[in-house]
Amino acid sequence: MKDGFRPGSLNSKEDVSPSRRFHLLLPSELEARLHEFADRHCLSLAAALRELVGQGLAGHEGQTEARRAESPLLLATLLAAEHAVLMVASVLPEGDRRRAELAAKAAAAAQERIQVLEADQ
Repeated sequence: MKDGFRPGSLNSKEDVSPSRRFHLLLPSELEARLHEFADRHCLSLAAALRELVGQGLAGHEGQTEARRAESPLLLATLLAAEHAVLMVASVLPEGDRRRAELAAKAAAAAQERIQVLEADQ
């Protein structure tokens, strides 16, 4: 335009279009943690939110991929363990009865082992 003014966007917020804006209500504790994160990293609240959302999504995608990759491995391990238990039970006197009696203990021991392994990570 001749007067030096040109029509501009009504949106002045970091080149974010209205279709990409989110209005978010946070519980006070979460809001305080967000402010602390932003202050600690010298970020605006908007930048802190974008950073945290990006980290959360990346972590979620990583977990999903890891679980998919582990699934066949876990199934094969479980199958092998069950096969070994049945083979031992088949050669022991009253093996089936003992296997049934020890099933609950085996499940509890497996849960404890998983907790120990997850705590080490």
